[in-house]
Amino acid sequence: MLLSDQPIWNIQQKNREELLLESYEKGEEIFLGEEEVWQVYRGVIQLSKVSVNGKETVLGWVTPNHVFGNLFNQNLTYRSVALTDVYVRQFTIREIQQSPHLVRTLVSEFSYRSIKSQQLLAVNALRRVEERLWQLILMLAEEMGHPVDNGVRLTVRFTHQNLAKVICTTRVTVTRILGYFQNRGWIEFDRDRHMIVKTSAQAQTP
Repeated sequence: MLLSDQPIWNIQQKNREELLLESYEKGEEIFLGEEEVWQVYRGVIQLSKVSVNGKETVLGWVTPNHVFGNLFNQNLTYRSVALTDVYVRQFTIREIQQSPHLVRTLVSEFSYRSIKSQQLLAVNALRRVEERLWQLILMLAEEMGHPVDNGVRLTVRFTHQNLAKVICTTRVTVTRILGYFQNRGWIEFDRDRHMIVKTSAQAQTP
């Protein structure tokens, strides 16, 4: 869902300054103010929160055309990191106040973000780590998957450590379980090491 009434812009054909876009490289953090809203136009942002003792909990991901920020939930401060090279646009509080369309869209978008965060919490509540990893993979396929001939290809290349961090386990455990999934024919990796979730396996239970 776009915050603009216009169709999504093609970044390769438009001037970045004209579009008011900012770019961040993979691994960079986007620092959020108390009343800032950002929309992703290309790439993927990972959202997390950090507790007072330094523990980081992943809350979800923001894919193109979706938004993130602290506007409607100032009790929760997100940490936002670019999982890929990204282009994003910031919307000011003045822009939002002057546009009923933006307000309606933001309410819908932040409701969507809350639902996705709840889904991830439900995944992490599963007892067996194999179930947690498989349900996480299916969630990622739904959120950032691209259909290919034999399944759904994740557009982001997640490391084993990335996945382990999300489901609160170790990299070694994730590596072992991914090997099991691969041997069962549930997943495979292309030459760029992007995961493909096989269509025939999406209803399976570990």
